[in-house]
Amino acid sequence: MRIFISPLDWGLGHASRCIPIIHHLLEKKIEVVIGAEGPHLLFLKEHFLNVDFVDFPGYRIKYSTALPVGVKVLFQLPQMVAAIKKEHELLETIIKDKNIDAAISDNRYGLWNKKIPSIIITHQLNIQAPAANTFLSKTAYNYIKNFDECWIPDYSGDVNLSGTLSHPIPKGLNGKYVGPLSRFDTLVVQPQTPKGALNSAAQSPFRGLGFNQNKKYDLLVILSGPEPQRSKLEEIILNQLKDLPKTKALIIQGLPGSTYPLAQSLPSREGRNVQIIPHLGDTDFQDAVNNSEVILSRGGYSTIMDLHTIGWKKSIFIPTPGQTEQEYLAKQFEKRGMAITFTQKGLSLKDALEKANELNPVEPAFEKENYKKVVDEWLKKISS
Repeated sequence: MRIFISPLDWGLGHASRCIPIIHHLLEKKIEVVIGAEGPHLLFLKEHFLNVDFVDFPGYRIKYSTALPVGVKVLFQLPQMVAAIKKEHELLETIIKDKNIDAAISDNRYGLWNKKIPSIIITHQLNIQAPAANTFLSKTAYNYIKNFDECWIPDYSGDVNLSGTLSHPIPKGLNGKYVGPLSRFDTLVVQPQTPKGALNSAAQSPFRGLGFNQNKKYDLLVILSGPEPQRSKLEEIILNQLKDLPKTKALIIQGLPGSTYPLAQSLPSREGRNVQIIPHLGDTDFQDAVNNSEVILSRGGYSTIMDLHTIGWKKSIFIPTPGQTEQEYLAKQFEKRGMAITFTQKGLSLKDALEKANELNPVEPAFEKENYKKVVDEWLKKISS
């Protein structure tokens, strides 16, 4: 059996949460074909050596420094609709060229075909977008119902991670809660490590530049998401760290594919208390989280699933300006006493660290859904 899988190109989170699914398919001796482009293609190539890759265009949505994300995306809806139509047509070609038996999409609405079984992975069932949430949710619903099943990466009960984003499941959708999907669920050792790869088995080539798996950091900054906002937040943090000389910080820029010389030049520029790394492999990333007191991130849903899997830390969430889903999640976790949140414009890193250090996050007991069981049931059904 050959299965095509492709993530949305909005941040690395969509690619990241496909990793445990792909690992499980490979363990089941399923041949996997991965479709992606740009950083997402590089990121997934770091994790999988013996997999067929297809250069598959994303939606390529652009963000603005001035307009809110929701408004900018709304202006680009015609472009998105065209991209969805194009990927639907491209899938038809890939099915023929690659002998595809089934398809798994992560938030890509056009990756279904009546000739083969198709799955969509999404937690965006009830979209949080003031003034347009009903329209966008209905539009998403109309796309999702084309798929045979919708796998929801969360717990089914009242105690969950995504709140109203995924609860309840709209009537008419064949939705299944599969539990959180994180690349840290299982760190699979690859038999070989290609030159420059940062897969889960690899030692990071950036470790010699100041990253030490046993070093304690006061602050770990996980940068992610689209430009120009990713770079703007990095600049804000670096400027404010200059006034916090005693704060030991590690900044992961979220730039897979960056060259070694780039990484080499940054730590010395910012001083001994701040280390800047373009990207870390899974093992090193997990070490960095485990050895940091406070985590600062956008608080995107994939990051939340990763922190939940590794072990929750004192957290600071800085949502991407105008990204209403991240704003919603940040408020929910702040109410639970799991994180504190600041706007990007209003960030005071000194105040944020003081408040975060007062947190004592304790995760509640969750019902246990297991994605492996859902995948196995689906494979059995489509194989019979």
